Amino acid sequence: MGRIRYLGEEVILYKRADASSKKIVIAKEQGLIVCRVPCSGQIDATKALKKFYQKECRRIVNEKVKLYQPHFKDKVKSVTIESSNVRWGSCNSNRELTFHWQLVLFPIGGLDYVVVHEMCHMAHLNHDRSFWRLVGKHCPNYKEAMKIIGSEKTRGV
Repeated sequence: MGRIRYLGEEVILYKRADASSKKIVIAKEQGLIVCRVPCSGQIDATKALKKFYQKECRRIVNEKVKLYQPHFKDKVKSVTIESSNVRWGSCNSNRELTFHWQLVLFPIGGLDYVVVHEMCHMAHLNHDRSFWRLVGKHCPNYKEAMKIIGSEKTRGV
């Protein structure tokens, strides 16, 4: 079917006809990314691809939050994956974290950095020296990761 970006790499998106399927579904199956399509009708996998990316981003971000949580005094209240066009992530004073689904397009180090960055905002709701020291403690290579993802969210996919 073609190639897609996933965790910083171009991967093959395999297409499989599925007579029992009424819609296009993309999922990871045995290490492959497979697009199951109905046997008839036009194929426009755009919505299915976005849904796949959102699901994968939610899974990976939740794994990362669980991994880093023991290193933080404050506990994350909730994690949301969204389509905002202005930022990669955010944290509010209620410890509710929000991430953009397109993070799953970047290498895992970039996604790690954004998760750590937002979790550090639970202790510091600003970008002062104490905040950056905390980010550096949990993500020593954060400056390289910032270069990978850029300072603000880019549009598109």
